[in-house]
Amino acid sequence: MELKQWRCFVTLAEIGNIRRAASLLAISQPALSVRVQRLEEALGFALFDRQARGVRLTEQGARLLPHARRLLSRAAETDEAARAIGRGAFDRLEIGVTPIAALSFFPDAMRAFSAAHPGVVLALTEGLSDELEEAVAHRRLDLAVVHPPSSRDDLVVREVARDRFMAVMPAAHPLAGAGRIAAADLRQQTLVGVRRDIGPVVFDRIAAYLARAGITTQVNQCASSSISLVGLVAAGAGIGLVVESLACIARPDIRFVALSDDPPSLGYAMCHRPDLPAELQGAFMQAFHAPKAGGGVRPEL
Repeated sequence: MELKQWRCFVTLAEIGNIRRAASLLAISQPALSVRVQRLEEALGFALFDRQARGVRLTEQGARLLPHARRLLSRAAETDEAARAIGRGAFDRLEIGVTPIAALSFFPDAMRAFSAAHPGVVLALTEGLSDELEEAVAHRRLDLAVVHPPSSRDDLVVREVARDRFMAVMPAAHPLAGAGRIAAADLRQQTLVGVRRDIGPVVFDRIAAYLARAGITTQVNQCASSSISLVGLVAAGAGIGLVVESLACIARPDIRFVALSDDPPSLGYAMCHRPDLPAELQGAFMQAFHAPKAGGGVRPEL
């Protein structure tokens, strides 16, 4: 059974006249009759009662008609999807995002993208930058938001925003009420941080920031992520430095305090393969710059 036979069946059922149905389908009347007859032979029952002034659906034909209409509708949707894919369009995108990016500008950016492309489903995968870059390179992800710099030369990595660091400390700490603190204020304080083997770039930037104030970095307790670092601070383990985006974590037992002395920042970059369609690249760049970023996230315009 072919789609053209089902199309003839539905058209003839709706019009009820072989001549007019054939004209609408742009085929001859004999060709229409042959296609319907072959469909009936394949089904094993009659679809129409032939009458002098036209045709009328049999009971079985009437019961089959809504199913045939759904079949043609799905076929049309598949045809449109195939044409869209041929144009480089997508109906589903696999996107990678780091835990910090997921709490910063990314939700607003995806809201902007979805508003402009409502038919595209976004499927998210969370991971560290090197894991996400590997997944993009091996086509398990279409693109990802990572933290530069990247060590890969087979991917395109374009910075789209930056996020300043700030201090997070227990609410009862003497510095918690300050509007802003300097790096020198952290001297003699107990510091907690993310392990260097997980985030060497961030670790080294924080160390350099403290070194300018004559502070040798000595982390008393380590966490596996910035989010778990906030948990350590809430438990009273010490003071940590995290990006401003994490200030969205509202706990009564912690306070976020801005840093002076040109604090370090963390970059966010769109990472994709060179063959990602240009239209899709542009759509995401537009989405990344569209949101009203909160905290210290500053789009790179």
